[in-house]
Amino acid sequence: MKLKTGAIFWAVAAVSAVSYIICAAFVAVAPGATTQFFGWVMHVDLTSLARQITWSSFFGGMVCYSLVMAVLAWASAWLYNRLVGGVK
Repeated sequence: MKLKTGAIFWAVAAVSAVSYIICAAFVAVAPGATTQFFGWVMHVDLTSLARQITWSSFFGGMVCYSLVMAVLAWASAWLYNRLVGGVK
């Protein structure tokens, strides 16, 4: 089965953008609690790294995060196709 790399790229970009928006909303509403929660998840003390979200940091972060995730998904799909012989 050949994967459609372009479709995977855009699907992951969209899902990543939505997850970034949800995360940014939590940081905007409860920055301390969100920082503490992610510190627990990563087993690291992040309390000194808390910061405010500006519109430019929000949009810049969302674009960068979504683009990196989409490129990684595209590369994974491309490699999968190569490994299973889907690309000639």
